Amino acid sequence: MSCQWRDKVALYVDNELEAPAQQQFTAHLSSCTECPAAVREQMEFKKALRLAGRSFSAPPELHAEIYRSLHPHTTTSPWWKWILAPLCAMLLAAVSFLLWPKSGSTDPMVSGLVDQHITMLASGRLDVLNSDSHTVKPWYQGKLPFTFKFPEIKDSPFTLVGGNLVFAGQNPGAEVVYQIRQHKISVFVFQARDAAGNPGSNRDQSFTVNAWRQGGLQYYLVTDANKEDAGKLVTMFQGANGS
Repeated sequence: MSCQWRDKVALYVDNELEAPAQQQFTAHLSSCTECPAAVREQMEFKKALRLAGRSFSAPPELHAEIYRSLHPHTTTSPWWKWILAPLCAMLLAAVSFLLWPKSGSTDPMVSGLVDQHITMLASGRLDVLNSDSHTVKPWYQGKLPFTFKFPEIKDSPFTLVGGNLVFAGQNPGAEVVYQIRQHKISVFVFQARDAAGNPGSNRDQSFTVNAWRQGGLQYYLVTDANKEDAGKLVTMFQGANGS
């Protein structure tokens, strides 16, 4: 019998559920035998669409044909030209306002890392699965062109789960996964020159996202835990990697 959450997979992957429902779905993934595979399939579909959008563009001939269909060769009286000119200017201004990037728009880098976090939650797969930082940290040696320090989490509410090797374009990075109560936290680390922007702290729909640069590295934290828990782990990482 199909899971009752099955019809919410696309909304979950696109991060369009309300925060409580998003968290419930995340918790549901650990006990359902059907939804994790559906989430992975949907994530692969999103990835394929993203790659197709980068690979293909309309040929110049199609642009020319559309332009000709929208601008037929007709004679327009000077009187109409005076009317159409301000209308066109108003239309151009309206379109520019709608298309101009908003200050709060989502960074594509952040969107990609949120997708990676969701994929990790759905698959439960980690390249290295261990709660000891002295095992997880050496695993990255030889795989990354940089090093970073893990915070000391003893006597804290955080538990180290493991890590993944991830890529931003062709640039390798680390995804270190922690857990606090029922919530997973992904901390991504890249070389600073390989990651654009520094969005600080924001909430991508149902996920808390923190980003900061330190010691030539770019850090991103993604989680559905609350901002206070995310902030604590950020502070711990900053303290561990301070000069």
